[in-house]
Amino acid sequence: MRVLNAWVQSQIAHWAMIFGKNEIAADYWLRVAELKPRDPKPYTVAAHCKAELNRPQEAEVLLRKSLEVDPKFSAAWFNLGFLLQKREDHEQALSCFDACIRVDEKMDRAHYGRALSLIALNRQEEAKAALQRTIDLQPMSPYGYYQLASLHHRLGDDKSCIKLVRKLHQFEPQLAVQLQKETGVEAGVVDPFSKYRTQ
Repeated sequence: MRVLNAWVQSQIAHWAMIFGKNEIAADYWLRVAELKPRDPKPYTVAAHCKAELNRPQEAEVLLRKSLEVDPKFSAAWFNLGFLLQKREDHEQALSCFDACIRVDEKMDRAHYGRALSLIALNRQEEAKAALQRTIDLQPMSPYGYYQLASLHHRLGDDKSCIKLVRKLHQFEPQLAVQLQKETGVEAGVVDPFSKYRTQ
């Protein structure tokens, strides 16, 4: 009965999230957590809801509770890293992304988050490696390409920047055109949809 009750509560929480009712969703996820105290997921999802409600302190408490329950729960490490990153606590955010990657090395979002913190900390070469790993894991990651190309440009390597802009143009042409404008490189990419927008 306890398991069934937890399942019912989680379904209510899921539907509340679908309809954007994060206050209700957080409340029901915490009810699930009471019924399943050894499961880190309810705390983590409740934390996401709290963050959506612009309550980062409450979200952080819940994420740390999730990690007390299971120190190897990668989703909690990732979300905590993202939360700290938004607070511009990049050293701590980096530690969280590193912990996430130790548990789940193939989570491309964790490598991307790690790269953004490394950029903020002016550790550019490490950031390049993290962004390259993001792309290796997710070859269709538009913002992985975007950030890596931008970083190459800032470091004076326009040849690599152009190569990445052209690659990005193959699957995100509008973003590639935007990046070409921002960096000023001559990659020769054009927006294939521009003629439709001017009509």
